[in-house]
Amino acid sequence: MKTWDLTDLYKGFDEKYLKDMDELEHLYDLYIAFIKAKATNDVAYIEGYISFHEKISGLARTLSSYPSLVMSTDVTNQDAPVYLSKLQTIFRKSTAEDVFFSRYLLGVDLDDASSKSDIITRYRYLLNREQEEAKHLLTEKEEIMYSKLRELSSGSWSRLQGLTTANLPVSFRDKEITLSEVRNLAYDHDASIRKDAYEAELKAYEAIEDSVALALSNIKREVVVINELRGYSSALSKTLFSSKMTKETLDAMIEAMKDYRPQFENYLQAKATYLGHTSGLPFYDLFAPVGKLERTYTYEEAQQIVKDGFYSYSKRLGDFATKAFDNNWVDPFPKKGKRGGAFCSNQPQLKQSRIMSNFTGSLSDILTLAHELGHGYHGEIISNNEPLFWSYPMPLAETASIFCETIVNNHLLSMITDPKERLSVLENSLQGDTQVIIDILSRYIFETHLFEKSEGPISKHQMKEMMIDAQKEAYGKGLDQDVLHPYMWLNKGHYYNAGLNFYNFPYAFGLLFGKGLYAQYLKSPETFLKSYDDLLALTTKTSVEEVAQSMHIDVTQKDFWLDSLEQVNKDIQEVCKLFKLK
Repeated sequence: MKTWDLTDLYKGFDEKYLKDMDELEHLYDLYIAFIKAKATNDVAYIEGYISFHEKISGLARTLSSYPSLVMSTDVTNQDAPVYLSKLQTIFRKSTAEDVFFSRYLLGVDLDDASSKSDIITRYRYLLNREQEEAKHLLTEKEEIMYSKLRELSSGSWSRLQGLTTANLPVSFRDKEITLSEVRNLAYDHDASIRKDAYEAELKAYEAIEDSVALALSNIKREVVVINELRGYSSALSKTLFSSKMTKETLDAMIEAMKDYRPQFENYLQAKATYLGHTSGLPFYDLFAPVGKLERTYTYEEAQQIVKDGFYSYSKRLGDFATKAFDNNWVDPFPKKGKRGGAFCSNQPQLKQSRIMSNFTGSLSDILTLAHELGHGYHGEIISNNEPLFWSYPMPLAETASIFCETIVNNHLLSMITDPKERLSVLENSLQGDTQVIIDILSRYIFETHLFEKSEGPISKHQMKEMMIDAQKEAYGKGLDQDVLHPYMWLNKGHYYNAGLNFYNFPYAFGLLFGKGLYAQYLKSPETFLKSYDDLLALTTKTSVEEVAQSMHIDVTQKDFWLDSLEQVNKDIQEVCKLFKLK
């Protein structure tokens, strides 16, 4: 079975890996000694701090990425979690010194320091943010204690969810398959298979719902406790700060999404009628393929479709996809012990990326490849940034991925003249838009309520009830109210990271921001190409609002989001017309 090639990171947990771990620990020791020496000159002290973090950044990313990537495709690997734990021990060594430096920075006049140093000027935005974050630090001893206990608390609960879902056996039509495989059957052309797979999935969750509900409850309770101690008003306020995004922007987007719920209801009801349902669309038919494009694709065909779409946009983007496929940066197929879903792990220190998917041949799987390769392209652009500008905030993380997915989808549509084939491709795209706007809205509503109840334990029954209520509020009459999915909290890994709360609205931001950018591209392709890459490079260096302003977009205004949603509504109107051609 085809797998990704990780040898550019490491060939195993071998002598080179151990040598690099020793080198990382040595760098931390030097850094700790430097910080402990304290400042005799503000400029030199800050420059030294930056220099150490630049050196540590690339090595730490390589060392931690390797075991994480190994575990993502083999959760049974016994070595990877051991080395990740050892790395966490190394990372924690400097907790006291990190806290000391951040507190020290509160008393520094950065205007004065910047006037005397190009390096400080270059990283001024990050230093300003560190000053702000320092206001929420605990004492040095408390920060050390929490960094150690976090691995045993939320970190362990998160691993529990990953292990139980990755290894969960699902009984489907007298055979045992993986959770990823049964969830992928939601795209099957056979209606009875979709329904049976949905029921088998829900039945399988009963075996792990108690333990995973306990995991989620305890993770969110930990988040509430630590945020209160740090002085954040809520988990959402902390997430917005981490996202480099204002509440004004989030509210404008969420309100626009709510305004367009009736349009999505119309689409889902039209699809329900098309499939023969009378009470709205049952959850198991959300991803039912429609039209005449009743085929699956080989992985080789999928690669060619993605490359053709990317080359239709630019040679640089097409060359990137070719490089990723030719150099085996992708681990494409599902297997036992492999995590579900898909992701891209950028490795800017190597000017590479690694992409995991669970490809089964559906049109949706092709768009997923395009999506994750978009993340990889984003990574290629930012690899030219300074080392401490290699990470972008959550909302902007989806910009390039959604853009690339749109490119491939529109490329497919441009080649189709048959109305029923066009329905297949366009409706498949609309399925994705519905997930990223309406289902994300349900997840945002669910997580909001989850935090409201996180003062104490939350039972599996409460979680299922909250999820059903959130789906009803988001989907409205578009879905059959008696056939929803009460376990959508159980299979989404984003809920289980104590540092990534509300990792749902960034997807909606990415989709709508990406569609707004794509509209600009269509108006002036040549001008857009250079400006777009500059925008991607800027995503690591400033706020969401300022990144958008670089393309003359004001994301704090509801009008921008309504304009983007109107582009989706055009697809809804066409799809509803095509449904009637059945």
